[in-house]
Amino acid sequence: MLLIYQALIESIVVGESVSDKKITAVAIMCIIAIAFSGFNIYLILNSTRVQQENLNRLQESIDEAGSRISEVEIELSSLNDTLNTLNVTELETVVETLYSNLSELTSELENLEERMLQQTPAAVYETTYKSVVVIRTPLGQGSGFLYGNQNLILTNWHVVEDETEIEVEFYDRTRLQATLVGGDAYSDIAVIKVNSTPHDAEALQLGNSSELWIGQQVVAIGNPLGFTGSLSSGYISQINKLIDLPPLIVPVLQLDITIAPGSSGGPLLDLHGTVVGITNAGTSVGFNFAIPSNIMKRAALSLKENGYYQHPFVGFSGIELNPETIRELNILNVDSFQTGILILEVVPDTPAEEAGLKEAVITQASDGSTAYEAMDIILEVDSHPIYTFEDWSSYIEENVSPSQTITLTLWRSGEIVSIEVTTTYRPDYE
Repeated sequence: MLLIYQALIESIVVGESVSDKKITAVAIMCIIAIAFSGFNIYLILNSTRVQQENLNRLQESIDEAGSRISEVEIELSSLNDTLNTLNVTELETVVETLYSNLSELTSELENLEERMLQQTPAAVYETTYKSVVVIRTPLGQGSGFLYGNQNLILTNWHVVEDETEIEVEFYDRTRLQATLVGGDAYSDIAVIKVNSTPHDAEALQLGNSSELWIGQQVVAIGNPLGFTGSLSSGYISQINKLIDLPPLIVPVLQLDITIAPGSSGGPLLDLHGTVVGITNAGTSVGFNFAIPSNIMKRAALSLKENGYYQHPFVGFSGIELNPETIRELNILNVDSFQTGILILEVVPDTPAEEAGLKEAVITQASDGSTAYEAMDIILEVDSHPIYTFEDWSSYIEENVSPSQTITLTLWRSGEIVSIEVTTTYRPDYE
């Protein structure tokens, strides 16, 4: 570029003649040279801008890293200050405590593993059979087991029903007369008492039956047909079932275990040796069952303290809704898949009537057949869904007492409403 300028100037200065064509060519070359120079300058400036942006980002990253390093330094300084406040002796004490706790935990885990391996029906029997007794009355024989710390024995109500001559035989063949403390027909539970017990026969502990599951292995100990101290082992077939065996009204545990006559009133145990039910010889078709321990707890406590047990009572009858019952009753104003308990009858002078529960109305369908119009359908009690009478009974019997207020969620003529009902007690069984 400089050489071109220099040649042009020299030709003018020395007075050399330059043709128009040469001047034009020189001018074009100058323009091209200037254009290239400008483009180079643009590239240089753009490269500089990009590098500056990269440098700015790098600086930001460096600043962030520096800030984090400062935070870590502060944390390390704080930790160092904390460590400086502890002397060597204190540190050794902390370490020794940690090792001691770890050793205890390891030992507990080993013991737990050993206990789990030992939880067989045979092991449960070995630790509990001395607590199971034979009960004899003029009407027959049953079973029972020690409960509480006052020489009390739990059994079925039907084993000792209204009997005054009750004899108890322990595992060591000791026989004693017993007295009836109290009985409840609706839960088939009774409490009797003796003056003393063998020194090595301990009261059994009642467990939480709400934690049981279908398929759980359980053990029953009783005296079927007079064969004392007999063991049966099997599984829970179903939970919270209502059976048609008056006067029993509470939900029961269905069992696949053989519970023969003479075993009624014996304990149903889980593999930890905890009582989860009280067995019943069941029906003539071989349906064996047990009263859940959570109901036993409530009944036994009241029987021990008061001599009686009162069940909560609302005062209605109804039917579980499903497509079959809706079709059979010809219920006109509900969806075919509606669920809950339809109120069919409200008992006069009961909490149900006082709370304003409404009965279904009998009417006629368009073809002249008998039909119903639903008024109140129970959907929930205290926010617990109700689909069946088993749902209702299991909640009421385990959680509600007479004079307790419960909240019912209802389908009422197509709307969802809530009402409060204060329960009373079920009339005595006669």
